[in-house]
Parts: sequence; structure tokens; C-alpha cells
Amino acid sequence: MVFKSAYLSDPGLIRENNEDFILADDESKIYLLADGIGGHNAGEVASELAAKTVYAYLTKRLSSLRGKKIINILLDAIKAAHEAVNQKAKTDLKLMGMGSTLVAVVIRGHKAYICHIGDSRVYLYHNTLKRMTRDHTMETRIRESNINFHKTVSENQRQILTQAVGFGNQPMPDFRQIDISSGDLLLLCSDGLTDMLKDEEIGAIIKNGNLNIDSITQNLIESANTKGGLDNISVLLIKT
Repeated sequence: MVFKSAYLSDPGLIRENNEDFILADDESKIYLLADGIGGHNAGEVASELAAKTVYAYLTKRLSSLRGKKIINILLDAIKAAHEAVNQKAKTDLKLMGMGSTLVAVVIRGHKAYICHIGDSRVYLYHNTLKRMTRDHTMETRIRESNINFHKTVSENQRQILTQAVGFGNQPMPDFRQIDISSGDLLLLCSDGLTDMLKDEEIGAIIKNGNLNIDSITQNLIESANTKGGLDNISVLLIKT
């Protein structure tokens, strides 16, 4: 299959800086999206370093990126990114506590291998939109627990990340392998999109885009800004 990607990143209407970072390589079929966390410019440092570290790790091992080996290589790549961001943060007080979400997608044949940390997401559009990732947030932890304390946890607390690249404990990424067909779309996005638009709204924009990924990416960004644009918005679409 032939793959083509399109991506856009926008600071939104509130934030001055854009701390998201996208890296897409149609030739090697490696796609990365990161959403940085941290004060000053630390978030954008973390997201770029995390994505570039994973990309360098994967491209050095392209010949091994097949089948069952991919999961181990992806997990090791994210561990390398975690260490790189963690060590970088120790070099400058302004960078202390920085981190990043990270979504990594590697495509081989008719399969997409997805590995992620944080609340950036991957969706598959195959006639309808389906989410392929689970957010690493307090909201998810609460929902999946047997303890009913939703009412005692504020909305802001629910959005706190339980995992990130670069700070906290060694990350434990989620990994999954999915089948893809000709004509499918894969969407990677930061929470600046999903906090503004419901899944149904995202799906409708994609459906109305007639598989024109350039116009779809633009429409998704514009729609998120229309709904408030409270955060940086990043969209990466891959057409199979």
C-alpha cells in the first residue's frame, strides 16, 4: 500500500507557545506526535526531544521493524526518550519537571503498530471513527477503578496525566497492533483537538472531507479553534 500523510499544528487561541511536535516520515512509515508539558519553553523542548529520540532509535533499526520485534523496539525507543528528556531536564533549572505525551505509529504491510504514553490519541477511520488508545489520566484511572469518587475529584484533577515521557517513574506504554485496509485513515492528535471536539464531531469532519487529508487537517484545526481553542492543537492524518 502507498501511504501519504498530512499534518498541522496550531497554538490555539489562548496559548502563546506551541508545545506540540509532529514528525512524519512516509518513506519509513514512522509517525510521531508529542504534546509537551512544563513551564517557560520546557514543554516544547521535551516534546521535540522525545519525538526525535524515538525517531532516531527506530530509524537505526529499520531492518528489524517487522512483526513481533516491533513491540520491543518501540518500548525500548520510548524508554530511551524518557531517559533523554529526564537527563536534559537536569541541565537547566528552567527545564525541571518537563515531560511530554508521545504517540508512535509504525506501519508495516497491512498492520499498524501503536505505542503511546499520555493523553494524545490515535483513531482509525474505517467508515466510522474508532479510538485506538486509552488516555493515561486520572479520569481513566477513576473510571476503571471500583472506587466511586468521581464527585470528589475536580475536572482539572481528572485531566492530570498518570504517565508521561521524561518525568515520574519509568513509563509503561500501551501497545496495540491493528489491521488496516486501503482507504483507511489513521488520525494522531493532541488533546487540544479532543478537548474541544467530541469523537462524533471529529468523525463527521473526516467523513465530509472525502478522504482529502489536507483539507481534513485544516478543518479539524479550524473547528477546534471555533469551539474555543484552549490549548495547542495538533493533527496528523495518514491515508492508506
